[in-house]
Amino acid sequence: MEKVSLTNTELQVSQLCLGTADFGTKRSREEVFRQMDVFLDGGGNFIDTAHVYGDWACEEKGRSEKVIGEWMAGKRDKVILSTKGCHPPINDMECSRVDVRSLREDVEESLRCLKTDYIDLYFLHRDNPQVPAGELLEALEGEVRRGNLRYYGCSNWSLGRLKEADRYAREHGLRGFACNQMMFVLADVVPDTLVKPQLTILDGEYYRYEKETQLSFMAYMCMAGGYFSKRMAGKPVSAQQKERYHGDANEAILRKLKLYVSEGYQVTDFLFSYVKMAGFPSIPIGGFGSEEQLRQGLDCIDREVPEEIMRDLISLKRAQSYQR
Repeated sequence: MEKVSLTNTELQVSQLCLGTADFGTKRSREEVFRQMDVFLDGGGNFIDTAHVYGDWACEEKGRSEKVIGEWMAGKRDKVILSTKGCHPPINDMECSRVDVRSLREDVEESLRCLKTDYIDLYFLHRDNPQVPAGELLEALEGEVRRGNLRYYGCSNWSLGRLKEADRYAREHGLRGFACNQMMFVLADVVPDTLVKPQLTILDGEYYRYEKETQLSFMAYMCMAGGYFSKRMAGKPVSAQQKERYHGDANEAILRKLKLYVSEGYQVTDFLFSYVKMAGFPSIPIGGFGSEEQLRQGLDCIDREVPEEIMRDLISLKRAQSYQR
């Protein structure tokens, strides 16, 4: 699998990142061990988790990180590990935990759960505009000096806050954010459905800043939860997916996808290509419901879709959506 250099870092990561939101909960320990083995054998080395993953499904905290930590024994040097902290409590999403104290607590807890001495790439999972960006950067730099983190990034930050952080880093000689993690998907998204739980999507202005700065990027929900694949197979989609992706634009995209799939492509080819051709280092995060789906994803990440086909699909997204 092709490797991508994350901007201003020494990290060489696989073009596909393995998502692990339901590892150890919806997916059993044995199943996810097998997925991570297959991913590693298939050329992948980039695994993304979060300290909060699994908290919604069981009383044990940090379940995803813990099962990954068990699997990594003897393999730590083969993995570029990304995790996220400072997420609100699951039972109180309005309560911000983006502050220096919570950051220190979450880093230490993640290190214990993951059974590792360091985290390659650590994200602030949310933002708190009430805390100066510089204060958070200084706290993250402190974790780097302690050897706990190699690099750090942000997830679900507004463009204005990202610019504030970048400006502070330049003015104070800090490396600053090495990566950004947001929603980025071929599917047309109903914006109002992203108000809660504080998800952010890459829009046109944000895209232009990413392209200008070449800030490395990780795209979550880039597979739209299997929305197009399910629709093409005549399978039901969830109520949340119906709300998030309903509309004429996605119906038009679906018709085009059916045409292209009949010519030998897979739906995932287009979803991954949408992220890969962004114009800055951009990594799709893929979560897979089975080993078979993972193997298909490993095949798709190496396929190239002609640019004219991708532009044809992108042109069907609504005018207010991100356009290249």
